[in-house]
Amino acid sequence: MNKFLLESAYNVLKNGLQIKQNEEILILADDKQQTSLVEMFVTAGYLMGAKVGQIIFPAVAKQNDEPMRFVAASLKSVQAAVVLPKVSITHVEAIRQARKEGTRVLVCSGLDERMMTGAVNVDYQKMSELTNRFVKLFEAADVVRVTCSNGTDVTFSVKGRPTMAVDGICNQPGQWNFAPAGTTATAPLEGTTNGTIVFDGSLAPFGIVDQPVVLEVKGGFIRNIQGGRTAQKFASLLESYNNPNVYNIAEIGIGTNEKAELSGKLIEDERILGAFHFGVGKSLNLGGTVDAPFHTDGMILKPNVYIDGRLVVEDGKILI
Repeated sequence: MNKFLLESAYNVLKNGLQIKQNEEILILADDKQQTSLVEMFVTAGYLMGAKVGQIIFPAVAKQNDEPMRFVAASLKSVQAAVVLPKVSITHVEAIRQARKEGTRVLVCSGLDERMMTGAVNVDYQKMSELTNRFVKLFEAADVVRVTCSNGTDVTFSVKGRPTMAVDGICNQPGQWNFAPAGTTATAPLEGTTNGTIVFDGSLAPFGIVDQPVVLEVKGGFIRNIQGGRTAQKFASLLESYNNPNVYNIAEIGIGTNEKAELSGKLIEDERILGAFHFGVGKSLNLGGTVDAPFHTDGMILKPNVYIDGRLVVEDGKILI
């Protein structure tokens, strides 16, 4: 067993979930995840004196499809859970309902061993301080504008919306957080997003885009999608749901992890220092009001970000 990876898993449980002796915790993964990674978390839990359970479930067909019912039931029955599938189930009802029952949930969808030696192994205090500075800015803000040399020029309001500090810390009943950590997350007010969004980094579940994906947005919803193969596949995926809410602009956030790199996996890409992400579809888990059978995210790598007219990120460089 890789000692360094085990130490990283131990630190995630200690500093993130803040596991206590004799707590009941669940390590939950799908059958596509690396077995060795699952074993690291199980072993780390035992070393901390926790009562550890492990469940491997059949991977969902598409990201954020609901897993099997026994997964939802198991999540509700423990004090804390590490959600470690390769195919993301981050925005499913199974997790939302488990949190309502008081389960602390640390989401690690798409995590791999490389990230354990990189983006996970970060200075948590430094990252958390920067993340929470952005939280305070967003929670005091009204209008946010994001531009980029790639053609992005979009505005939206976050007035009155709570903003989550994705700093990896998950120590209160019903709380959730993520590993790797290092971004903010909030839902723009419904109907306020207008302009052009251009994803030039990655777009889940397709990975790094082949060409920039151009979204024309009006009244909070995507009205048109242009680009190459990635854009075509994205348009077809949204159309397949036959539900207008999958076109909702559901989430925004800024990356604050200096060790995160573009990998094609949103669990890491959203954390890239100074990058900006937009989520599409369901916003209920983020403080929004839109329910949808789907949620995904895309990346803008070197944005300019204005909060109530103040430039806080310039070409991906953080100015605060």
